[in-house]
Amino acid sequence: KPVKLAGVTISRATLHNQGEIKRLNLKVGDTVIVGRAGDVIPDIIKVLPELRTGKERYFSLPSHCPSCHSLLLRPEGEAVLRCPNKNCFARRKKSFCYFVSRNGFNIEGLGPKIISRLMDNGLIEDPSDLFFLKEGDLYALARFAVKSANNLILSIQARKKISFVKFLFSLGIRNVGEETSYSLVEYFENLENLKKASLEDLQKIKDIGPIASESIFNFFKDKKSSEFLENLKKAGIEIEYQKPETRNQKLKGLKFILTGTLKTITRNEA
Repeated sequence: KPVKLAGVTISRATLHNQGEIKRLNLKVGDTVIVGRAGDVIPDIIKVLPELRTGKERYFSLPSHCPSCHSLLLRPEGEAVLRCPNKNCFARRKKSFCYFVSRNGFNIEGLGPKIISRLMDNGLIEDPSDLFFLKEGDLYALARFAVKSANNLILSIQARKKISFVKFLFSLGIRNVGEETSYSLVEYFENLENLKKASLEDLQKIKDIGPIASESIFNFFKDKKSSEFLENLKKAGIEIEYQKPETRNQKLKGLKFILTGTLKTITRNEA
């Protein structure tokens, strides 16, 4: 049941990962003490085992991917389970969603449900296929109106120009978010330089650690990644190589937590 805590109503609390559940020795049905990490995020602080009734049960993570049923793996040094199957429907769908997201190609009107329908009907295999879609491909889909099809194709085609920062983000390289994309753009300036970078070159970049460096290096040396990048080029994707604007560094190294809504910008933009 929701509880009142420091002036707000808490209905859910963070558990982070399986390691945290194990550390707390938490069971389903337990009574717990909840706090607010950083005075903001609801967090389970302690379990009260003395209040157990005997009906509580241990929680266990699934051993296999719920989408493709591959055996899940926990990479060394990570706290999460991952599906190793690159052809997994759920993984591929997630890569599409990442590609078209606001920080990526920002394709309006192309959400998870439409992506699933396009994948189910064999119209797209990887995100580069989006730019080869025609209106007629969508007309055959059930409950897809002509106007909706036309608008979606227009929306996709309108996004063929993209900044280098957003392009790198859209690729979904493990451990590469917006800030790392900025660092890569500032250091390498264009895609060709980045593709030729050695692992040592990547490790020279400030704020990019060995794990991220290895992810980036492996991505650009992967044959499928090279084919994907070539398909984007064939689709007419134009990367704009304007140098990122010099950003005010006064707040560098500080962390801020934004909650609620902002009047002039979104939380994502902030």
